[in-house]
Formats: sequence, structure tokens, C-alpha cells
Amino acid sequence: MFSLKIKPITVFALLVMFSYVAVSQTIPDVPTPRRVVQIAGVVMDNENLKPIPYVNISVRGSHRGTSADANGFFSFATLVGDVLEFTSIGFRSVAVRISDTIMADRYTIYQSMQRDTLELPLTVVYPWPSKEKFREAFLNLNVPDDDFEIARKNVLLSDLRERARYSKMDAGMNYRHFIQQRTDQLYYAGQQAPNNLLNPLAWAQFLRIWSQQKEEKKRQRVRDWDSYEP
Repeated sequence: MFSLKIKPITVFALLVMFSYVAVSQTIPDVPTPRRVVQIAGVVMDNENLKPIPYVNISVRGSHRGTSADANGFFSFATLVGDVLEFTSIGFRSVAVRISDTIMADRYTIYQSMQRDTLELPLTVVYPWPSKEKFREAFLNLNVPDDDFEIARKNVLLSDLRERARYSKMDAGMNYRHFIQQRTDQLYYAGQQAPNNLLNPLAWAQFLRIWSQQKEEKKRQRVRDWDSYEP
């Protein structure tokens, strides 16, 4: 009769090998976490290399992203292997993948975008069939008398001067008047301000300007009367 003799050391080795195989089959493979990379850069126009402001930068398949500032600069943290999508109105979208070969924690890119020009078909709008029809309709336009009279009074020079004479000063005029007063006070600080009440040269200049304005008012009234059409 044949008998098989197994040494205890052999049995122990077989048990250890079978247990290792069983444990290796039950433990799942844990994926290696992706590294975080700080991405910074500038988005530029490929025609003139000028920065494109407020470009939207998003990570494809996620809700992460950012926007460029007024100078086209952007900066945010992303993962290795992500796909960045650059979108802006008037430009074609661009997709850039963050390579897993990047070893540094910071990465700078200068992304260019191409203009998306849309050419629409030519459309010509004709308000009137011809210039002759437009001239005929314009000459035969019936303007109500009351509207015409209101428009004529609104542009009458004498009424405009009367309104300007009695209208109040606006904010700009008040500001200039206040600044002029403050300037005079600072200029004559510590001394007596001049008084032209007894200055004959100042009176002569005043009378000359007053006479010129009086003659101009007379001539303007004559022009207004000549241009008036009842």
C-alpha cells in the first residue's frame, strides 16, 4: 500500500499561499488620486494678441470654473487630466487638457482664441419705391397748424433769450460761482480786496460794454421782426 507523507513545513507554506491569493482577490484596486495644479494665464486674441476680457473658463463635466478679468487674466485650482473649456461671445470655443506629465504644482498658459465671424446675407430695405415717391409724399405731408405754431414758438430767439435771462442757475453754474468766490478769498487773504466803484477806468469799460449790448439788442429785435412770418 502506497502512503504519502507530507511534512508540516510544506502544509504551512501551502496555507500561506492560498490565503494570500484569497486576500488579493477580495481587496479592490484603489485608484490613485489626481494631483491638484494651480493654473494661471492670459486669454488673448490670435489676430492682434490683445487680451480678451471676461472669458468663461469651465472644467468639462463639472461645475468648477472661473472667469477672466478685464485684462484677460485668470487663476484657479484644477486637477491633472481635466479639460478646460474657454468660451466667449464672438470667439470660437477652445478646449485644453491639463497633461498628467506636469510635475510642478503651478502651471502658466497663454491661451489664444479665434474670432467667430458670422456673415449674414445682404438685406436692402427700401422705405419708399423710389426717390420720386418719397419727395411727393414729403411735399404733400399735412402738418397740423397747432403743432407747427408750437414748434415755431419753441425756436423763437426772443423767447429763448427771455427764458435764459430768468432761468435759475444749474449745478454746474453754482459750482463755478462757488469756486470763483473761494479763489478770490484765497487770493486776497490778509489784504483789502480792490473796489472798482471809484475807478474811472472800470466805469469807462462798463459804459462801453453796456452801450454795445444795448445796440446788439436793438439789432436783434429788428432781425426777429424781419424773420417773423405770421
